[in-house]
Amino acid sequence: MPALVVSIDGPDFSGKSTIANLLVEILRRNNKERNIIFKRTEVPSTLTTGFFTKILRNSSDNVSSNVFALAYATDHLHHYETVIKPLKESKENFVVIQERSLLSTYIYQSLIGKTDLSWLKTINKFDKNIPDLTLILKVMANEIIKRSQLEKRNHDKFETLEHLEEELRVYYDLPQELVNEFHVEYIDGGDDPEDVAERCAKRIQKEIDEKFK
Repeated sequence: MPALVVSIDGPDFSGKSTIANLLVEILRRNNKERNIIFKRTEVPSTLTTGFFTKILRNSSDNVSSNVFALAYATDHLHHYETVIKPLKESKENFVVIQERSLLSTYIYQSLIGKTDLSWLKTINKFDKNIPDLTLILKVMANEIIKRSQLEKRNHDKFETLEHLEEELRVYYDLPQELVNEFHVEYIDGGDDPEDVAERCAKRIQKEIDEKFK
């Protein structure tokens, strides 16, 4: 039974990790009588090639968008082959709650970074991990900026105010081609995380009920 893959996406500081974690808990609780395994994952990964992309993001060198694109293509393909593909080939029922997807690469490397989109699609052609549903968390600019200022972790060079504003502009006005390809829907992400997660869970449950009848 092919896995159902749902991507939680959105600009930095939109709450992706928090919502994805809550979603797994809610969906497991709501489907505890069903033979479904819920798995939480993310790309770029925190293992293997994920370290390389993190090094590039924090490098003082002027790393071109093409180099970033190749690094992330490696990471996405590795994630697909080691995580997603085995689940899709399994005889068990899996629902994957995934943070980000190839859509993120197209946004950051092409729509923001100006790398040619057709070339990006070429170097990522072996990654077949296209989500069945992508939920983009939509958060107002002032809330995103407030969250970025309150965040205690060290920010890299792509988390400046100007870059965050560009992310918002692109994420919330995606080309229809990408909306269709990645099955994008927007979810209001500006409320209490529990409320946001419940709204996401309600939408995802429709996909679960349809796929695992």
